[in-house]
Amino acid sequence: MVKIQKGSILIYRVFDIAEEINLHRVEELLSSPNQSTVRSRLKFTLTPRQTIIMRNAPVTLGLGESELMFQNETVKADVFVKIWDYGVVSIMFQIPIAAGTTWESLIQISAQLEQDTLIDEAARFRTQELVNLIGPAVRDAHSWHEFEDYNIFFFEEIDGIKDCLELLEKVDVACLVVAENTVKLSDSTKKLILESTLQYSTNDLCIIDWNSAIVIEPSGKKEVPEAIEFSLTHLMEMRYYDALIDQKLAMLYDAIEETRGKFFNKSFSSLSREASARYIEFSEFIERVDNSFKVVGDFYLARIFRVASDEFRIPEWEGNITRKMGLLANLSELLQGEINVNRSLWLEITIVVLIMFELITTFAKLAG
Repeated sequence: MVKIQKGSILIYRVFDIAEEINLHRVEELLSSPNQSTVRSRLKFTLTPRQTIIMRNAPVTLGLGESELMFQNETVKADVFVKIWDYGVVSIMFQIPIAAGTTWESLIQISAQLEQDTLIDEAARFRTQELVNLIGPAVRDAHSWHEFEDYNIFFFEEIDGIKDCLELLEKVDVACLVVAENTVKLSDSTKKLILESTLQYSTNDLCIIDWNSAIVIEPSGKKEVPEAIEFSLTHLMEMRYYDALIDQKLAMLYDAIEETRGKFFNKSFSSLSREASARYIEFSEFIERVDNSFKVVGDFYLARIFRVASDEFRIPEWEGNITRKMGLLANLSELLQGEINVNRSLWLEITIVVLIMFELITTFAKLAG
């Protein structure tokens, strides 16, 4: 029988809290003698493989312990948070797996996690605490109710298998990944889920799905979960900008509808500036995401990141945002064209008035 002898469940909640966070200012704030949090910069240091370099690595904090209700019992979870410069924070609760836990028990735990809302509340509370702490480093803070949740089952020691691939034959891996404890999955569904199985050596394994992952790493290093988490923060940003651009487009359309039929409206100018500003903002964000992850030599972690991005449908989100950005650009051009037409009309009217004034003045002089 397959049993977990050493491992943990990594429970993530990812929030978008601001347009931008100054990480150097965050480190200054956390360097205060009154702060006792553990802080560091995220580093990918797999050996003997080379390193993955991030454009601006997040600040990582240890926030101590938090009590959670888990399987009708109170358990203590270690809490960590990463602060990313593009305005995202990811809260991670690490719950140890009891030695001897069976695979069937893990499936039940996975299903329970899908229904647990107390962890959401605990994560929101921790996030608000953090926002209050690093407020001076935050630019354009906002409170968006949406968030991303994700679970990683991280195993360091498993009894009952010699090669990690044996796990796919001896237990129902797919059911754990999708948290399904009520029905038997079809072979086609299992095959689809297991398509994202990755392995560097016979001693490790990674299976990534859209809402959870399984990682086997005997060394206990968290580089693979961190690469997945990095991709998850990009998904959060994509979702936020997609919602924001929808909101801005709706506002622009409503404003245009209100001004339709009017001879001249000064709001056209502000609408055009708004559309142009948002287009530039979204363009900068897409470029920042594309340039944030640079691979030097670690092809395995790079592949983990790319597979996770595909599972999260990030290319589709990016394509959708890009299409809407095109709408913003077109809208800006249309508004600018309307502005130019209105200006031309006023200029023509002014010229006509001046000509009439000159004519009237001339006739008046002649008549006198």
